[in-house]
Amino acid sequence: MRAGTGRLARSGRRTLWINVGLAVLLVLAAGSAVALVRGPSTARPSVRTTKVSRGTVSATVTGSGNVASASAVALDFTSGGTVATVAVAAGQQVTAGQTLATLDPTADQRAVATAQAQLTSAQQALSQAQHGATAPQVAKDRLSVQSAQLQLTGAQQQVANAQAQQTQDSATADAAVATAQAALAAGTGTQAQLDQATTQRAATELKDSQSVTSAQQAVASAQLQVEQQQATLTADQTPSSTAVAQAQAQVASAQAALDAANQTLAGATLTAPQAGTVLAVSAIVGQQVSAGGRSTVSAGSSGTGSSGSGGSGSGGGSSAGSASSGLVEIADLGHLQVTADIAEADAASVQVGQTATVTFPATGETATGTVTALSPTSVTTSNVVEYPVTVALSGTPADIHLGATASVTVTTATATDALWLPSSAITTLGGTHTVTVLAADGSQQVTPVQIGLVGDAGTQVTSGLSEGQEVVLATSATSSTTFPTLGGALTGGRG
Repeated sequence: MRAGTGRLARSGRRTLWINVGLAVLLVLAAGSAVALVRGPSTARPSVRTTKVSRGTVSATVTGSGNVASASAVALDFTSGGTVATVAVAAGQQVTAGQTLATLDPTADQRAVATAQAQLTSAQQALSQAQHGATAPQVAKDRLSVQSAQLQLTGAQQQVANAQAQQTQDSATADAAVATAQAALAAGTGTQAQLDQATTQRAATELKDSQSVTSAQQAVASAQLQVEQQQATLTADQTPSSTAVAQAQAQVASAQAALDAANQTLAGATLTAPQAGTVLAVSAIVGQQVSAGGRSTVSAGSSGTGSSGSGGSGSGGGSSAGSASSGLVEIADLGHLQVTADIAEADAASVQVGQTATVTFPATGETATGTVTALSPTSVTTSNVVEYPVTVALSGTPADIHLGATASVTVTTATATDALWLPSSAITTLGGTHTVTVLAADGSQQVTPVQIGLVGDAGTQVTSGLSEGQEVVLATSATSSTTFPTLGGALTGGRG
């Protein structure tokens, strides 16, 4: 009985532990079910805030371009000829007015001498026209008048002599005809004698008439000569406005010819129009050149813009940074600039005089500058309309050279000692701007504000907030679902 009773007791205890284990499993299962039914637990939302600060708000636009000289020129002779001398080499420093090269001046010097002689002659003629003839010329004119008058007197005497001879011959001829007529009537003469006397009279009359006419013509010619000589004398003694005007025109023409000759001679010497550094020399002694003239090259280099930039020239960001081809090329390396292209949307905010920061990516160095020019003509790059803006550099690192790539940041507006917030803290709907202010008790209140300059790092607040107030930037919620671990319970149950 005891053995049976012990076995029954042990069997009862084993059953008890099994029931207890089952009960624990049921409890754990019920807890898990409740957890699953209730779903995930939600954490309290976290709040990011910032404080209203006081400082400087700035707005900028950026672009890129290449370093170029603010003043670069390509020079050619303005006259044609043979290169006689070349006085400079690439890399040499030159001053304004310094001789760079010359042409053979021989032909041009002869042309100047000829033009000068012609001008001198024209000036003398003008002086004579303005002041009358010299005393010797006037004396000569008077002698000419007297000589003409003597010739006139002689001609007039010839007329008188011819007329007297005509009268005398007429009387003689008439008497001969009368005598022949009387003889014929008396029978002592013949008709032939009368005809001869009549014919002789006619011939004498014709001869004498011709003599008188010739003498009268000589008088007329002599009279004209006297008048001409008298006119010459009068003209020499009294300046003529017409003669003066003609002489003045001749002087002006001669002066213009001399000026042209001098200009051609001057064009045979190539001089530096500015101080600078010689970039290139292509002139060679003995080379034949034609008149080319001097062409000033745009100093700006084109560039590309990103949210705004500056420059002049074609888009695409390329620039040689020097003058175009010439016999001698000079650039002022002491005054450099960068030209970049500003996006159309940003161009309206750029103005001459604004400051800029220029960064050189190759070296990481920076320089400051000032906007000096805005092109009124746009350029189009990859269907994007941009406007060139030029920035003059106030100083550049020593290892920066022409053509170096440069990134330009132009400060278009600045508000100093201003209250400001990160732009993400401000909500804008139409023309209304609001922020969410976090109170000391943790409550949040939507507050209207007025804003000023919208800068790169933040926005100016002109009213509605005070320095130090805490403003909500954004809110975010985190969630997690926790499931009970059944493994431990099960293991504990086995124990």
